[in-house]
Amino acid sequence: MFKSVASLLLLFTLAVVAAGQGKTENVILITLDGARTQEMFGGLDLDVLKSKTRRGRVEDTALYKKYYAETPEQRREKLMPFFWGTLMKQHGSIAGNRALGSAVMTTNKMWFSYPGYSEILTGQAHDDVINSNDKKRNPYPSVLEFLKRKLKLDAKQVAGFASWDVIDWVAEHEVGSITLNAGYEPYDHPDPEIKLMGRLQSEAPTPWDSVRHDYYTFRFAMAHLKSYQPRVLYLSLGETDDWAHGGNYDKTVQALANTDRYLRELWDYLQSNEHYRGKTSIIITVDHGRGATPKDWTDHGEKVPEAQYIWMAFISPDIPLRGEWKNAETIYQNQAAATLCRFLKLDYAENNPSAGKPVGRLFAVH
Repeated sequence: MFKSVASLLLLFTLAVVAAGQGKTENVILITLDGARTQEMFGGLDLDVLKSKTRRGRVEDTALYKKYYAETPEQRREKLMPFFWGTLMKQHGSIAGNRALGSAVMTTNKMWFSYPGYSEILTGQAHDDVINSNDKKRNPYPSVLEFLKRKLKLDAKQVAGFASWDVIDWVAEHEVGSITLNAGYEPYDHPDPEIKLMGRLQSEAPTPWDSVRHDYYTFRFAMAHLKSYQPRVLYLSLGETDDWAHGGNYDKTVQALANTDRYLRELWDYLQSNEHYRGKTSIIITVDHGRGATPKDWTDHGEKVPEAQYIWMAFISPDIPLRGEWKNAETIYQNQAAATLCRFLKLDYAENNPSAGKPVGRLFAVH
């Protein structure tokens, strides 16, 4: 009996010590709109490419020559060499590959953008209220606003940059509480190059009225990061969804390749800066999935059940997990907000007691 009690006390002490050793002082949330599990875990989808190849052999297409390989692991590393070759091997882990017994799912049943982003940012699905992509103010405070309040930060210290203009409405319950820049909004920054980009984004528009090119979103976010060193940053990229809706597989795949280069540049900066190096935890995820076949890969929503399956990656100096999760219990989109807070030793239940809990596997005593 005594040994049992002593063992429990030892485990408790170890857990307390481990909890107190967190290195994280900054957090970054990154979302890739509608980026499918198929490309993330398997790279180039040959069936989709074949369906889009109208003339000649698929083997002669530029996309095949650049990104095809025999195995899913080889294909995904060709497409996203930094993510798979560096981040996931050396610094983080990823859940959601169902072929390995790991699943990540939404709890909302809408399976499109506003409900997905709201679930990520508030920690809870609200299908009865949030059931469209309309520009309506989110009635629920976001984790970004919670972190600003709890950490007693000014607006520049909690910043969000998004390609889709509706993120302005999703991420902020109280207007003006944090720094937000979305859609074609110019970013007010003293650097002349950034000012020029603010003009160019409208002079070189995308095919979509509400979504700018991810390049501008990333450049604005990096400018803010370097100038103000925020403790909380949200980067929301959109082209992986919009090119897919248009059936343009070449550009959808290229958007993922571009994102990999952005991740490399972001990571290199974080490692070069004393404020961030070894002190920053990152979550990368998506608002929804999309169809799994050549017939429905362009679509999502409640008529496309595959769209409820997503993925989530975690990079943190406090978490020893590496690579792909295998035979793991299902985790959910509504856990992202609480997990982000847990990295900072904060309890998100203070903001929303009904929110999903932190992802347990990340914080188990190792």
